[in-house]
Amino acid sequence: MKKFLIDGIAIFIGILASFSVENYREDIEEKSILNDSVITLGEEISNNVEYTKEHLTQVKNIEYVTKYIIDNFYTLKVEDLHSIHNNNPFLHSFDIDGKIKYIKQYNDRDLLVFFYAWLAWEPENIFFQSMLNSGALLKIKNQKLRREIESIYTRQEERVNGMAIVTRNNGTPAMEWFTEKEDLYKSDILLKDIFYKHRDQKLKNIMKKKSGTLKNRIIDLENYLQSLQNVVKLISTEYKKLE
Repeated sequence: MKKFLIDGIAIFIGILASFSVENYREDIEEKSILNDSVITLGEEISNNVEYTKEHLTQVKNIEYVTKYIIDNFYTLKVEDLHSIHNNNPFLHSFDIDGKIKYIKQYNDRDLLVFFYAWLAWEPENIFFQSMLNSGALLKIKNQKLRREIESIYTRQEERVNGMAIVTRNNGTPAMEWFTEKEDLYKSDILLKDIFYKHRDQKLKNIMKKKSGTLKNRIIDLENYLQSLQNVVKLISTEYKKLE
């Protein structure tokens, strides 16, 4: 009887040990998955750091060109804008490798873009959304890090995107101004000739309003960029790739 009791206890302890080992293995595996996920998220945020730096430069260049238009409004030549933009570019396309290619060859219709330009805000957020939807984001134990991540992907990105939309809305009246003046003619006319013949305080006021928006947008982007860099630093400090 005593032997059966001892054997039973041994079996019970063995089962408990087996469960403990399995739970330990699952815990290690879960931590490894979370570790890899946070590192991948860090890579996405690092990509957004580079994207934001480039975007910030472009917005600063728009603000620079806009200020030049305002300061030289009644003496401005279109060729001056071309020259300034060559050194402070923001008009761009993408090559087959997805790299930015700045536009430095112009046609008459490009004049409208110098007055209207706003630049859409399109950072990466695919992996953040994946972690958010899976609940993995809530498993990050460092509350400061988690709050910082949530902030940049929600409140701060919404703010930056909102300012991009405000820039677009403030530039739309400039496009409408050119359209209104162009429609006065019964034959084709160059946009630069429209500008030379009709430039007025109304158009200048539109550009002044846009300039104010761009200044605030630049501040928001600089703050957002600092937050991104802080999060990248936190992630690189706490999470390392496992061998």
